[in-house]
Amino acid sequence: MNTYFPSEFGTGESGKSTFIKQMRIIHGNGYSEEDKRAHIRLVYQNIFMAIQAMIRAMDTLNIPYGNQSSDLQDKANVVRAIDYENVTSFEEPYVSYIEDLWNDSGIQECYDRRREYQLTDSAKYYLSDLRRLAALDYLPTEQDILRVRVPTTGIIEYPFDLEQIIFRMVDVGGQRSERRKWIHCFENVTSIMFLVALSEYDQVLVECDNEVSFVNVMYTYIFSLYVNSRV
Repeated sequence: MNTYFPSEFGTGESGKSTFIKQMRIIHGNGYSEEDKRAHIRLVYQNIFMAIQAMIRAMDTLNIPYGNQSSDLQDKANVVRAIDYENVTSFEEPYVSYIEDLWNDSGIQECYDRRREYQLTDSAKYYLSDLRRLAALDYLPTEQDILRVRVPTTGIIEYPFDLEQIIFRMVDVGGQRSERRKWIHCFENVTSIMFLVALSEYDQVLVECDNEVSFVNVMYTYIFSLYVNSRV
């Protein structure tokens, strides 16, 4: 049986892990009920991560809330204070608070200007469907899982058996701190995929406000790294 070793590269949030998830759904065993339950807290963390990013951007971009009452600002402060990485549930009053914030015209303007700051692509998908996600019997769909943002750290290998051919796909972290590890992925690699998120073609890097996302990374961390490894 032939084995191929394709490697994925790209910046953080360029879709590397999402591509792997799609391969798992289409060509692998998909996600069991247990796997789906394990993603519940990740969906909730993504909700808080998204709304907190917009609350911070409201200040940075000097966008006023459409509802000028202190009540909405108080809700924003409560939601902003949550450590989203420790979120494991999604209950009241947070469901209503986040719903009120998302429906505010100021937050919607902030969302429209998302290219000016870092916001996950899944923000609108989750924030527009809060009641379904907050249901007591909620179980993530495959689409919910595909849209979950979980930063990849290190180097992870995923095997897929496609018509008697084994593909051992390598996924790597895209954050700047992870990119030095990419050099270790060139051994025995049969092909390279460099993924770019079309939605981020003009978005600045989260690590540096004056660098456009994939243009900088494509040169600095792929071509120069590969060429230097051959010298």
